[in-house]
Amino acid sequence: MRKVKPIIIVIFVTFSLVTLASSVTDQNYDFTIEGQNNPEQDIKAIQEAVDKGGAILLRGIFDFGNKGRVNIKKDVKLVGEMDNNKNPITKIKRGFWSFHSPLPSKESPPESPGPKITIQGIHFDGAMWTPIFLAYTSDADISNNKITNVIPFEIKRKWQGGDSFWWQAGAVLGTQFINWKKTPFAGAVTGKLVFQKNNVDLQTDKPKVTLGQGVYYQLTWGADIEVRENVFTNVSRNSIETLDNYLDKEGVGRVTIANNKIITPIEGCPFPGPTSYPNGIVTGWFHDMSGGMDPSRNSKILILDNYVETSAEFANGIISLGNDPVILNNQIVMKGGAKSKGIKQIGSNAYIANNKIEGSGEWAMQALTYKILKGNGNTFAWNDTENFKAFSSDYLCVGNNNTMLGKTSKVVDKGKGNMVLK
Repeated sequence: MRKVKPIIIVIFVTFSLVTLASSVTDQNYDFTIEGQNNPEQDIKAIQEAVDKGGAILLRGIFDFGNKGRVNIKKDVKLVGEMDNNKNPITKIKRGFWSFHSPLPSKESPPESPGPKITIQGIHFDGAMWTPIFLAYTSDADISNNKITNVIPFEIKRKWQGGDSFWWQAGAVLGTQFINWKKTPFAGAVTGKLVFQKNNVDLQTDKPKVTLGQGVYYQLTWGADIEVRENVFTNVSRNSIETLDNYLDKEGVGRVTIANNKIITPIEGCPFPGPTSYPNGIVTGWFHDMSGGMDPSRNSKILILDNYVETSAEFANGIISLGNDPVILNNQIVMKGGAKSKGIKQIGSNAYIANNKIEGSGEWAMQALTYKILKGNGNTFAWNDTENFKAFSSDYLCVGNNNTMLGKTSKVVDKGKGNMVLK
């Protein structure tokens, strides 16, 4: 008996510790769901929990099938398990817009704010088009996720590349793909919209016909957009894209893109235009460029401390479409492409300072006009192009009254009133 008793005690203590650990892990969650790697069971289990709202812990491997989707209509926090290095252990396979917050109506603005949504610590693998599409939310936190093997979705449309192109994205926040209008639904996608510490790899076997977007914000309303500390690789069009994001009636709205690491592929997609691809960061206004000149609509944009590495013939490190952006302390390494550019400012009154452009390309920096946007009154201050080999020149000024401060070796001036101050 004396020999057996310690064994029984050890077993009891071990069991108690396991139970305690499980309790500590689950105590902050309303539901804990174990993945069954089965589309019928997994989608139903998560959807039922999401319909109730609250905090949900997801464990194991889930399979959403080829077209499976969970629609989010209530405040919810979806969290997967992570290891000590914040790498996701929980996996969700496949799905089509795997987590989606649909608009209540495609015809009119919503009457009340959308759900507050958190998606953290999940490895999304093999989703079609995108694993995360939020078209209705009043706050979103998408962080510490891993996104791989996104399957491009075919769009039937004639263009210079054929009768179809394909679309894939790491995450989409905005209403464009719901109503296809050029203006947002007021209040549909708003609040603080964070995309942080995610790892997005959009590797595809057909990059020349795939419009890839690492994270895509478009047609938001009064949103505080933050894209921070992410890693983007193999994105065939734009790794970070924020376009046509409106101030609300109180003048609220801004975009902050900071501390991201971007490595673009050698090949990319020339849709919708053939002159630039694949790109690191694209911000400003595209569908309605007048918004980029309108202080009542134009969200303030700050781009700082990002690392962008390009290799393609027509690649751009950063493209800004609109007035008043601030672009600071970014490092752009251009590894190939006689037509590639470092920073392209299309618009006026930008402050572009302390950026470092290395490698080789057509231009390090440009102040350009395009359609109604004017490349006037921009300030380029103390940017480092010492280790950049220009096939054309370091700077191109097509607009007027731009100022370049600091060491500037080569400038092509096609405007009026541009100054170089050393």
